[in-house]
Amino acid sequence: MEAQKRLAFYDISDARAKSAKTFDGKLYTLKGGVAVEKGTGDVKRVADIYYEVRSVMDQAHTIVAKRRKKDEELKEVLQKTC
Repeated sequence: MEAQKRLAFYDISDARAKSAKTFDGKLYTLKGGVAVEKGTGDVKRVADIYYEVRSVMDQAHTIVAKRRKKDEELKEVLQKTC
C-alpha cells in the first residue's frame, strides 16, 4: 500500500486545485495563493485558511485532497484507475 502524500498550503495553490471546502461549510474558489469565498466574496490567503480546509477539489469537482478531522494532516487522494 502506497503512503499518501501530505499537502502543504503552497501545494493547494497549484493549478490542479480550483476550490476548497472548510469544516464550517464555507466554499472557496482558489486563485493562486488567494481564496475567494463563494457566498460573500471575502478574500483570504490560502495560508490563512489552510488549517480549516476539509477537502480540495479540481475543476471537474473531483476531490484531490482531504482530511477527516481538523487535527489530521491534509493528504492527497489517490484516484483509482480502472
